[in-house]
Amino acid sequence: MHQLPVAAMAVALSEVVGVTAAEVDVAGESDGHRDRAAAVLCDRMGLAGDLALAWDVRVAPRVEPAPPPEGEVALRLAARLGTAALHPADGVRPSACWAATPDGIRTRARVLDGGWTGTVARSSVDAVEGAVAQLPWARVERIVEVRQDG
Repeated sequence: MHQLPVAAMAVALSEVVGVTAAEVDVAGESDGHRDRAAAVLCDRMGLAGDLALAWDVRVAPRVEPAPPPEGEVALRLAARLGTAALHPADGVRPSACWAATPDGIRTRARVLDGGWTGTVARSSVDAVEGAVAQLPWARVERIVEVRQDG
């Protein structure tokens, strides 16, 4: 996985959400100025380990039509940016994710928290259910997750 320039992130998000790149505000944890009125706000956090970036994206309710569901957004971002995009799986352990690939495949992935390296969060992709070219070190195996409330 690799770092992406802020401008590339803004353009990709604008295309997926259906707004102009000027309506997307992407900022890192140390960036001071934010356009809080932007149609799309994206907080970007660098990571250590197998994943390069974590994104927290919020789309203003005024954006019409509403953006697609998170899984579709991940697939579109992966295709536009040429890298895998992971997003959480609903209703299961925090380690359970979906990996979307540039070629349009979605597969389960297990992401493990590796603590911190200085001020940077470390994570590892332990396993995937289907091979992901951008995650060649991840074991390919069936991933069974148990609900947290059980």
